[in-house]
Amino acid sequence: MIQVKEGVCLPEFPEISCAGWTGMVVEVRGKKVSERTYILEWDEATEKKIPEAYKTQCEAQQLLYTMACLPGDDLTLADA
Repeated sequence: MIQVKEGVCLPEFPEISCAGWTGMVVEVRGKKVSERTYILEWDEATEKKIPEAYKTQCEAQQLLYTMACLPGDDLTLADA
């Protein structure tokens, strides 16, 4: 389980904080560790607290609000 670090906002919507959101890594992109990005699928607890405005914005842009792509520096292992 992965958790987003404090102070992190969603890349497509910088006005929306995703700090503390949790999920599972479904894909890793990039060969160098320093350049890797992680595609995350949010867990049920996070999906329940995603703002409706964010869901609407994602749907308008044909993006999945249940997933995000973030750099490794923005992530940490979640407490079990």
